[in-house]
Amino acid sequence: MLKKSSYFFFIGVLFATIPIVGKGQTAPDTLRLDTLPLVEISATRSTVKSDESALAVSVIDGGRIRIAQPQLSLAESLPAIPGVFVLNDANYAQDLRISIRGFGARAGFGIRGIKVLLDGIPESTPDGQAQVDNLDPAMLQRIEVLRGGSAGLYGNASGGVLNLTTEAFPEKTGVEVRMAAGSFGFRQWHAKAGFRSGQTSFRVGVTHVSMEGFRAHSAMKSTLATLKMKWSPKADSSFHLTFLANYTDSPQADDAGSLNRAQDSINRRAALAANVLYHAGESLRQGRLAVILDKKFSKQAKLNVRLWSALREFDNFLPFRVGGQVDLWRLTVGGMAQFELESKTKSRDRESRYRLVAGLEIDWLQDERRRFDNEEGVRGALGSRQHEVFSSSGVFLIGHWRPKSKLTVSGGLRGDLIRLRVRDRFLEDGDQSGDRNFQQISPWIGAAWRLKPRLNVYGNFTTNFETPALIELSNNPEGTGGFANDLKAQRTLSGEIGIRSRGRKQLNWEIAVFQARTRGELSPYELADQPGRTFYRNAGYTVRRGVEAALGFAPTKGLELWMNYTWSDFSFGKYISGGDDFAGKALPGLPRHNGQLSARYQHRGGVFGQLSGRYTGRFYADNNNAVSIRPTELINARIGWRGLLDKVFCEVFLGSDNLGNARVYNNIRINAGGGRYFESGAGRSFFAGVQLFF
Repeated sequence: MLKKSSYFFFIGVLFATIPIVGKGQTAPDTLRLDTLPLVEISATRSTVKSDESALAVSVIDGGRIRIAQPQLSLAESLPAIPGVFVLNDANYAQDLRISIRGFGARAGFGIRGIKVLLDGIPESTPDGQAQVDNLDPAMLQRIEVLRGGSAGLYGNASGGVLNLTTEAFPEKTGVEVRMAAGSFGFRQWHAKAGFRSGQTSFRVGVTHVSMEGFRAHSAMKSTLATLKMKWSPKADSSFHLTFLANYTDSPQADDAGSLNRAQDSINRRAALAANVLYHAGESLRQGRLAVILDKKFSKQAKLNVRLWSALREFDNFLPFRVGGQVDLWRLTVGGMAQFELESKTKSRDRESRYRLVAGLEIDWLQDERRRFDNEEGVRGALGSRQHEVFSSSGVFLIGHWRPKSKLTVSGGLRGDLIRLRVRDRFLEDGDQSGDRNFQQISPWIGAAWRLKPRLNVYGNFTTNFETPALIELSNNPEGTGGFANDLKAQRTLSGEIGIRSRGRKQLNWEIAVFQARTRGELSPYELADQPGRTFYRNAGYTVRRGVEAALGFAPTKGLELWMNYTWSDFSFGKYISGGDDFAGKALPGLPRHNGQLSARYQHRGGVFGQLSGRYTGRFYADNNNAVSIRPTELINARIGWRGLLDKVFCEVFLGSDNLGNARVYNNIRINAGGGRYFESGAGRSFFAGVQLFF
């Protein structure tokens, strides 16, 4: 087996041997939103045009991700998409909590229940857990969000799909350098380059960021390195080999913890005393390697093969003594092969009558997990040690059929076999070794009908299932090792119908209505004597229904407007726990109303400005809906200039988050013990920076 020191050394050598050269001028991003007449979607495994997709997919281009943004996290971009709700972007020890149509809201830390992909390679582990602390927003060119159950495409824990794509390879050599600084000790520098050498193209970038944080004990430091390389035997080759690598070194991410209502009202910038006493936070190193092979046999047949591996070293200090230090060594290995075949017969508009995709996917995760007593930040006695394995094997078939030129029928079927194994290496309290198995068949079907050249309707029925993640199973409320054996997988059946329009003058809009019913919803809770440690139990069933709307409009040259709004009704249908009946109660952590309105203007002289207003409606912190979080309005502003400065393209920008100084919560910890729900967010903050394109 590959030693972890060798793995990290190999990745370091890769970056050290890539020359960063620069001459000439690279074509910088424009400020214009990329609203092409027709957008191709790749989140559905088989690339489809937007007006042929039977699934709801939203796209954000690189300009909105990077230009005049702090480039700290995906929380800067994702609120522009209906159906998506983001919390916890300032606690770097806990990572983002992203939910799509309510799936993922249960996460105590990191991302649950949503499939995250980077350049087609899973960032999610096979147990459904994902962290995006190793993703660099400065390297992203495109974000696609598939808003709906997708187990028929991606298997376990696919309540939605977040498909991220890094920048394309350059046509000519170019270098970019960026520096930014702002409130609460924010410091950042970034450098990237793109160049070609023969038939090989390169894209490489490095980012370092540090922050003291708004609250006490919330500092962070992180360095990210990304490499993307593509090779073809000849210029017009039907064969391409792409190599991907990234490396993350985050030696510090302090956790200020959550406060109860009284503590928060006294000093919202304070950290929980136990978090300071026990040095709560995390440190990590992660390396990731992937290879993608594309082979086109003919115009109708092609093969795609992907192989990946990641190694993660993780230390976590929790704010309690017994078992309060976690030492984790994680290795993931996986691969996927899919074959795509199109028909030779064409419809009136010269599109293939059908397209079939068949594939096999295997993903394997191994954790070496140890827990020690936390002696006020010093490692104490070993309390548990276990070897955990989560393996997943899936086969899938996807089809697209065009019986008429205006109608596309899509569907698929996937079968998954999942095996879990825990081997207890700490036998002083008995042997808690065990095994768990899950099997699932996931069908889906949908159709898209083009009513007019720029107007189409679509609908679908999809399925989704979600096993507990390894960390959720290993957090055993019995206080012993092994798995929490009473946890089961949750299963969801959902349906939706929507309408999309691509008008003139870049007028685009969409409306979607959906409903999903979940059996065995995984619901989080905490114990009062273990703050910050989240446990889970299965609810009876839940119902999610909602309406999503989005609009993009460019009424005049240089001016663009975007709007999105989501109405959600997420509730427990049947759930009795501890003598409490939660039937009819709203799922915690999810607002009923959520939306954003943005306007951006660019003058032909290079000056630009953007103003965004975000509204988050009332939601609840607990299953009983006894603690409510009041509605908030957040205003963000950006101004800057982009243009040539002595033959060098330059961008200068100034931004403010929470310009209106609203009282906001960065995070709400659902069902927290001792009433510690609240993590206050910053008031008005500023940042500024400069970026040069050589």
